[in-house]
Amino acid sequence: MTEVAPDPQEAYDAALAVWQRFAQDETEDTAPLTSPGMTQRLECLSQWLLEPSPTVPGPPRGQVAYLLAWAHWARWLGASRAEETAGPKSGHAEEIDRALAASWWLRDLDLAPEPLRPLAGLFQELVAEDWADPERVQDYAGLMLDFARRTGSRNALYEAARRCRQALGLVEEADERWPVIASNLAAAVLALAQETGDHDDLDEAILLAGRALGRLDVPPDELAHFTVQLARLLLIRHDASGEQADLDEAIEMFSPLVPREPAPAQVDDTALHVLASLLRLRYELTSDPVDLPRAIELQEQLVARRGEQDDHYVLAQLLSRHFSHTASVEALDRSIHHYEQAWTIGETHGTPWPPALNGRAWMLNRRFEHTGDSHDRDAAILTARQAVSLMPDDDPALPSALGIFSAALHSRARATGSMPDLSEGMAVVDRALSLQGVAPTDRAIHLLNKAALVTLRYRSGWRAADNELAIALWREAVDLLPPGHPKKSAYSINLIAGLMDRVRHTNDDEALDEALNVGTVALEELPAEHPHRAGLCSNHAITLSLSALRSPDDEKLRNAVTLLDEALSLLPADHPTVALLLVNRGTARAALSGADVSAEAGQDWGAAARLESAPPSVRITAAVQWARNAVARGEDRTAVTAYTLAVGHLTNLADPGLERGDKELHLLEWRNLTAEATEAALAADDPDSALALLDSGRCVQWNARLQSADELARLAEVRPDLAASVQRLTALFAAQDTTDGLLPTVDLPEPDDTSLHTP
Repeated sequence: MTEVAPDPQEAYDAALAVWQRFAQDETEDTAPLTSPGMTQRLECLSQWLLEPSPTVPGPPRGQVAYLLAWAHWARWLGASRAEETAGPKSGHAEEIDRALAASWWLRDLDLAPEPLRPLAGLFQELVAEDWADPERVQDYAGLMLDFARRTGSRNALYEAARRCRQALGLVEEADERWPVIASNLAAAVLALAQETGDHDDLDEAILLAGRALGRLDVPPDELAHFTVQLARLLLIRHDASGEQADLDEAIEMFSPLVPREPAPAQVDDTALHVLASLLRLRYELTSDPVDLPRAIELQEQLVARRGEQDDHYVLAQLLSRHFSHTASVEALDRSIHHYEQAWTIGETHGTPWPPALNGRAWMLNRRFEHTGDSHDRDAAILTARQAVSLMPDDDPALPSALGIFSAALHSRARATGSMPDLSEGMAVVDRALSLQGVAPTDRAIHLLNKAALVTLRYRSGWRAADNELAIALWREAVDLLPPGHPKKSAYSINLIAGLMDRVRHTNDDEALDEALNVGTVALEELPAEHPHRAGLCSNHAITLSLSALRSPDDEKLRNAVTLLDEALSLLPADHPTVALLLVNRGTARAALSGADVSAEAGQDWGAAARLESAPPSVRITAAVQWARNAVARGEDRTAVTAYTLAVGHLTNLADPGLERGDKELHLLEWRNLTAEATEAALAADDPDSALALLDSGRCVQWNARLQSADELARLAEVRPDLAASVQRLTALFAAQDTTDGLLPTVDLPEPDDTSLHTP
């Protein structure tokens, strides 16, 4: 059965009746206007208005246009109000488009809804002029663009771009009006891209805007506006294509808008914010630290001018990145301060923000790794635990919070040998891995965290199964990252470490070959300026050295020395990892043919032993190697100096906060050190030093036996006065200590934030 089209007159009469009832109803209930029957009648009238039938009579077109304009306008207003409470309506933009189209047919524009009158009037005039005046066509496009922004009409956006392109076609490029029209077309394309995601005309818009920018004869503030417009076009294209050239050009264009000195009041905060964000984005893409100081400077200005929660948070993040490159304690402390400020502002305004706690916990943990201050370590755990407790399972920041929490627990377990911390860390990581919808990059971080905890477990007592699990986790983490990802090669640092652990315990040649291959590929892919390039150079150098020791190969040893030279050149002189690199370079130099008593190796070990920023375990290893090298070279006084330094750090390894079993584990490797040192002192005809070294060893024994955390707690329950006395005596015995902090291994750099989640 053929469907009969509605009669235009009947549709008009019925629609008019509904409209009149609505207009008289003070409740402004739009339900009758949006009913299916009313929608069908309005569609019929719109079609008849555009293509009236010569044979079918209908109502006057002016009356139809009036009804359509007002009915669709009212429907749009109703949808706009509903949008505030119930979300946007699908027909929202279409209603305003139909109201505008109907108003074009009104002869008396005073009958149209007031906001539509300027557009309808200019439209009618341009139709009469056959769209011949480029300036008036451009004016119409500008009104249409403004209308689109106010109403959400996508059709109006497309119409604005179409009319701008039409106006541009009416003038020659040499015409003085061309730059302004071209810039306006770029503005319309920018609005389209931002509102609709339509990137089809981006290339054309960027080309036109760039050519027009140098010819615009406008006041400086307007010129800045057009510059920002072009920069935003470049950014959108960068987001779509990933082309760094667009980001570079956007930064180049934005930079002149913000002077190098502190920005005067007339510089818009938005310009400061955007340029800081652009510099930060480029840093995150390239890992090149050259942009960080400028971004920090701009963000500091925003903190001084606005001091909002987000300003402090972003500055804290930037300072965290700066610390990664420079090991600047000032940057580290300031980062923690601004995370604290971001949290405090949120609490004050009743909007506590867990990500600020995440950042604070992360940086407290890093400060502990840097200084060995156990207060920072414990504060990091408490802060991370609080952040996690504030987040539901569907919080997008929860994966990051769990990663930071597990990292803090790992640090304490590594420093103290605490099995409860190790177990809780594993539970936290497993929870993170069980979350639904975690991005592959975040999942990779949690896999790395779990591998780090498993590694800690097998290093306390070799377990082949744990080593296999850690290697499998590292491989999975690396495979999760797409080719070209900036952290893919950096994560290989940890895989190499796991493979080398297997080689040491099993003499597995296949694992050694895999470690060599992984390191070679990663070095080719990791940029020279990447913050973890030094760690990768170090691990690959260790692999080369071990391979050369198993099968003598001076070329591999020389390559190892070269890699360690590069690693040292990438770090500040006082960076804690420098000592570890010096120890490994000394070992490689000593292994070269004919270098059994290498003076250069002794210099490396001596420099590492004296580096105050290094962990005690590394300094002890360096000092012992230095001492043995000196003995072999016949330098007895140097040997006594080196042994004295090594024995002095034994007290640090027997940290008073450890339980007895953990102390014994840390001291086991060095059980013969005091005797060895005393023998060297006697060989140097220095009985006073020999006696002092024996006394130092007795200090360590006192600490290990009487200052165990578990036994001291029991003593305090019975005789608190005696427990306090023991603590005072221990403090006296430990007065010679010069550094704090612990590392469980000395031959491989510990995973930095390559394996732990950065907020």
